[in-house]
This record gives sequence, C-alpha cells and structure tokens, in this order.
Amino acid sequence: MRRLWVVAPLVLLVGCDALNPALQYQAAARQLAFHLDRVKPSLELAFPLDRSRLRLRVDLGVDNPTDVRLTTRQVTGDLHLLAQGGDHRLGAVAFPQGVDLAPKGRSTLTAELTFTYGDLKEAWGPLSAAVLRHEPATWTLAGEARFQILGIEFGVPFQTRTTSGS
Repeated sequence: MRRLWVVAPLVLLVGCDALNPALQYQAAARQLAFHLDRVKPSLELAFPLDRSRLRLRVDLGVDNPTDVRLTTRQVTGDLHLLAQGGDHRLGAVAFPQGVDLAPKGRSTLTAELTFTYGDLKEAWGPLSAAVLRHEPATWTLAGEARFQILGIEFGVPFQTRTTSGS
C-alpha cells in the first residue's frame, strides 16, 4: 500500500508519457510526412502484346520533423493511376525493411516494380497514354508504415500522390 502513495504523486509530477516511452515514439511516427517523389515508368513493348512489360521505379520521400530517430519495419501500399477519367489499381508496392529515418531529416525509399500486360490488361490503355504520349495522369500511393518500438508494434497510415504528363 505504501508503494501506491509513492507511485501516484510520481505519475502526477512526470506524467504518463514518462512511464511509457513508446508513446513518444508513436507520437513522433504520426508526424512523419510521406511524399510520392517520383514514379518513373518505362514501357517495354513486345509482340505478341502479352509479352510487353511495364517497369516502374517508385521513390517515396519521408520527412521526419521530430527529434526522434525512427526505423521502419516495413512500408507497403497500393499504387493507383488516375487517368482518362478512371481510377486504375496497378498493384501492391513493398519498400525495403528497416529504413532509418533520421531526426529532422529526409529519407527516400525506392521500389522497382515489373508488371506484365496480363497484370495490367484493364489499365493498359490509360497507362500507355500516360507513359508513351505523356498525357496527364496522377499516381497515388495509399499505404502504411509499420514500426516496432520497445516491443510494441503499430502502423501509421499515409496517402500521397504526384502528377505526370503535360
């Protein structure tokens, strides 16, 4: 009973955050800013058409405005192309695990994706228009960065976009 008299005033003086340092890391992770810096497509046409491939290099910038060093466990998302009046899901993107996010710094995660014509059959028209004819298009990435800090795993959702074409 005597311990309770010591702990209660301590909690009031220093607050709950001091007793659970993982809360500081979670709060810092929620302040991260994600930016779809670049989607660099290259279309490899082949005949027959089903042997054609689309290669995408996706650069995701992450700004850490806090004083806390964070390390992602995993970053994943769904890549979409908004073009010719439609929203076309291209596929899942996975970035390298264990990316170090320095305090007050910026990090860039890069993923290389390859899709076949069969993978993208429904979106092939808008994709080829955006890539070959440089028509206006918007690339979007909605995902989640996963962290494990002091044995507690949690995720931070994000959504970002970039435009291409004239």
